[in-house]
Amino acid sequence: MLWTASFESPPARPGALRARASRARPAAGLGALAACALALILASAAAQPGLYGPEAPQDAAWVRVLNAVASGGVAVRVADHTTVVLPLGGATRYARVPAGRVRVDVGGEELQLEVHQESFTTVAATVDGPVAIADPALRDVSRGLLGLMNLTGLEALDLRAPDGTPVVAGVPRLTHQALAVARATTGLVVTAGGDTVVTLEPQAFERGVAYAVAVFDLGDGPVAALLATAAE
Repeated sequence: MLWTASFESPPARPGALRARASRARPAAGLGALAACALALILASAAAQPGLYGPEAPQDAAWVRVLNAVASGGVAVRVADHTTVVLPLGGATRYARVPAGRVRVDVGGEELQLEVHQESFTTVAATVDGPVAIADPALRDVSRGLLGLMNLTGLEALDLRAPDGTPVVAGVPRLTHQALAVARATTGLVVTAGGDTVVTLEPQAFERGVAYAVAVFDLGDGPVAALLATAAE
């Protein structure tokens, strides 16, 4: 049985984040994961004109927030930008901030981050509280980026093509790793120790876009949010 839902979250600037969720039966042979209901949330951000290109502004850093915990929504704010209420699996656009110390409010909890010039950071609201994850940066806009962000309790995750070809492998907990990719349409599979954790339906991946599959835990099993940010 397949469950689907759709929702739209208010953006920090014009253009909205859209998400589609599907719940599927666990595949056979998942070992300890077999009892978990697997969920998939696809969150695709609208293009953010002028975000960054081959060279990010040297005096700027970029911060976004992801809701990986609250099904009822969570209010977030980066520095002096507009407060946004994010649905589960929703993310803000990257907010441009000066390098140095930046304030991020997540559900009423304030974090003070130290960010560096030309850096990209995702602050994720998780079951263990807000965490800051360093994001890979897209420099070559003739290619795209496809990465995996491990926000689960699992020590390492792999992101693979349906035929088993690894995209990124052994991504440690609370890190984000990515690979430069060409234009393609493919499904994806997130695995841990040879077991399937989440299966993503076929998706078109474009040049000049940074994609991140963020995997996090909920009470009924792992969830994946596919975040997409365009360079132009």
